[in-house]
Amino acid sequence: MQFFLKNVALFSLFAIMVSATSKFANTCREIQSYGSELRAECQEFENGQLRPTSIDLNRCLKNNKGSLKCGSNGNYQSSCINCVMRGHTEYECQCRNADQEHRFVPTHIDLNKCISNNHGELRC
Repeated sequence: MQFFLKNVALFSLFAIMVSATSKFANTCREIQSYGSELRAECQEFENGQLRPTSIDLNRCLKNNKGSLKCGSNGNYQSSCINCVMRGHTEYECQCRNADQEHRFVPTHIDLNKCISNNHGELRC
């Protein structure tokens, strides 16, 4: 029985840590964007301390035919303009679409889908 309880406790702790890392906004504050740079103060899981961290969103976002998507080294900024934070985690841009005129169309993404807090550091 004791072995079972230890395993349940370890699994619960692991689930909490995974949950915390998958939605960075749950454990980060002062979230702001400066061009393609996302800055925040994020909690370290070991000691609970907040630390300043940043990440270049070009490493995490891509433009897929006028729609912002999560994507490693997507370099979204080469085809998107006028990007701003709306609210706590909503990132909004105008990105070129795939029609013949390559018009800029409005698009947005919840950065919680693409960014995580990994021991106090923002990661894709």
